[in-house]
Amino acid sequence: MTTNKIDDWALHAYVDNEVSGEQRAEIEELLRANPELAQRVEEWRRQGELLKHAYDGVLAEPLPRSLAATLRSGGSLSARPYLAMAAALALLLLGGFGGWFLAMETEHSHVADFAGRALSAHAIYAAEVRHPVEVRADEKDHLQTWLSKRVGTAFTVPDLTAQGYTLLGGRLLAAGDRPAALLMYEDAKADRITIFLSAAAENTDTALHVEQRGNLTACYWRDGKLAFAVAGEMPREPMMKLAEAVYDAFEG
Repeated sequence: MTTNKIDDWALHAYVDNEVSGEQRAEIEELLRANPELAQRVEEWRRQGELLKHAYDGVLAEPLPRSLAATLRSGGSLSARPYLAMAAALALLLLGGFGGWFLAMETEHSHVADFAGRALSAHAIYAAEVRHPVEVRADEKDHLQTWLSKRVGTAFTVPDLTAQGYTLLGGRLLAAGDRPAALLMYEDAKADRITIFLSAAAENTDTALHVEQRGNLTACYWRDGKLAFAVAGEMPREPMMKLAEAVYDAFEG
């Protein structure tokens, strides 16, 4: 293990609390210097918590006395077909649950990835003084046409004056292998929020999800062909309320 590269096994050991002392301090220093790696470790930790929540209760449940006795004795010849059927049904249920859980984890991974990109983009560009955006609000029509074309789906830049935010402008970014648009707004206290949007992998709708990184909060959702994330430095509840207003503004 070096200061600029680390194997996955060491990171998994860190997540499982199997390293301590000097090694743990070294890994934590590396994570502080590498936000992308830190995000991956945090996703592994959340996956572990979800697995623990999903399965710990089942593993702790005792076997019914009749089933335990039958298993110990081997059961009668007449009972064995039913035991086989019960085992098959249990495997089928576990397999179905496993598929559902895997799908849930995949969706959560997509949410965390997109929301993480939105939070990173906000942290980088909202702090800019001279060049926070590429195209300013006085060219709103051009901004809207340009970003719609690059994203691949037409959208209307929302008006958030009712929520106390004025459009500063926007810029073109990336969300993985897809173009993404970043819209930036500012309130009377010069606090900024950003809207990060890109073409969605699937034409589906999702509920609102929340991701937090320190003082930053992002609310993510998918609406048809577009994925959205609103990010800013505010607590969870006010950000969720603002995200609902942004959703309504995009719906027009």
